[in-house]
Amino acid sequence: MPLVFQLLIVSDARSDLDRLWNSDPVCAGVLESTLQQIAASQRLLDALTIKDFGAYGTEAFHVDKWVEQQRLGRHLWRLKHWELEGRGKRYRVVYALDPRVSRYYVLGVFPREFNYDSKDARTRRILAAYERLGIPSWQ
Repeated sequence: MPLVFQLLIVSDARSDLDRLWNSDPVCAGVLESTLQQIAASQRLLDALTIKDFGAYGTEAFHVDKWVEQQRLGRHLWRLKHWELEGRGKRYRVVYALDPRVSRYYVLGVFPREFNYDSKDARTRRILAAYERLGIPSWQ
């Protein structure tokens, strides 16, 4: 059965991963491998918009809403990888869904210390990429 959804990594997120490859290749490898597994599995692609998918380590990764942005009508989500969390390597993959084209876009890969504050340069970068994609809000 062909995949209904797609997962693409935008250039800024690719740069985030490239920097991670330079600083922590094991962590980068786990995240890249996970993104490749998600991209190849309709079940995992479907799970990217299920709040608390993989909670408590029931799957390799945990999905959650970017609550503040979703309240503003943006299709923004985040995931963390349990294996990395267990190693003390806390990263978040931030992504968006464009429901018009059934496509997920990885917009950033950040250390967990990223607090999603609207004034943070990383948040502004994510929101700018989101706007460039032209994803409609649901409000």
